Amino acid sequence: INEFEFASRLAVFLWSSIPDDELLQLAEQKKLREPEVLAAQVKRMLANPRSKRFSHNFVEQWLGLDRMNSVTHVTDNSLREAMLEEPVAFFDEVLKHNHSIMDFIHSDYVTVNERLAAHYGIPQVCGPHFRKVTTTPQTNRGGLLTSAAIMTMNSDGKDSHPLKRGVWMLKRILDDPPPPPPPNVPEVDLTDPEILKMTLKERIANHRNKPACISCHAKIDPWGIAFENFDAVGSFRTHVKNVPVDASSELFNHQTLAGVDGLKRYLLTDRQDQFARAVVHKLTAYALGRPLSFGDRADIDDLTGQFRRRNDGLEDLIELIVSSHLFNSK
Repeated sequence: INEFEFASRLAVFLWSSIPDDELLQLAEQKKLREPEVLAAQVKRMLANPRSKRFSHNFVEQWLGLDRMNSVTHVTDNSLREAMLEEPVAFFDEVLKHNHSIMDFIHSDYVTVNERLAAHYGIPQVCGPHFRKVTTTPQTNRGGLLTSAAIMTMNSDGKDSHPLKRGVWMLKRILDDPPPPPPPNVPEVDLTDPEILKMTLKERIANHRNKPACISCHAKIDPWGIAFENFDAVGSFRTHVKNVPVDASSELFNHQTLAGVDGLKRYLLTDRQDQFARAVVHKLTAYALGRPLSFGDRADIDDLTGQFRRRNDGLEDLIELIVSSHLFNSK
């Protein structure tokens, strides 16, 4: 693409807008693609208030936050707004300081305002603005996976929904979506008194063991069960109806996940490469404004390799993408 097309693509990517005079002038002088100039322009554009559109639009698309639109069980509007803002504020925090994207899996801090902090049981946070707050293990928070919006939109309105949460994990975090369910899948019979006696985890296991269901559910359910300590609005719990929550599960590869802490530990020790590639894939597709194809695979692999060698910094990834062959080509 030519210099002006490059300037336009850059502006759409980072500002959801048209290029300003400085970008156009550099394009006219054929200097915009010079590595030092481009790096300086990326920093300038990310420091501009217009980059808020990038954070909001990308995070909503990446995490599927539009599903919050169909949530009816959060009636407190200030809480709903805070839930939606948290992932964007967290993304901004990681981007601003060029932190590793592994912070999205787990971090020793959260980004909250007073309303969300109260929901999480975090004291001494005052005011409506979002800010970074250091957490302890007892807070049971950190990263994006346990944020209230993710847990809330992946529930059934009354309780958690391990299937929705498992599908979300595979699709959004690992970029490994499960196949659609086959036709005529038998439903759980909630009129059966024996089934009503079961915990949610036991009902899932009973359903999964049916021949028509096991191939898909064995891949999905364990990821979702790991989040069982979080209820329909993302509050942490240890008991359901006086019965202790059992959030342990076993993946298809016989890896045991001991709740959400075990899930995070497994992702950070065994699935870093897969997660990094998933983020590179999602952000590059957003930058180009099109789905990626099989023909883009080698470029994504190359980008991921460069990104991992630079310690997974989020701002570094943006610089790598705008310098890449994919971003500079039609």
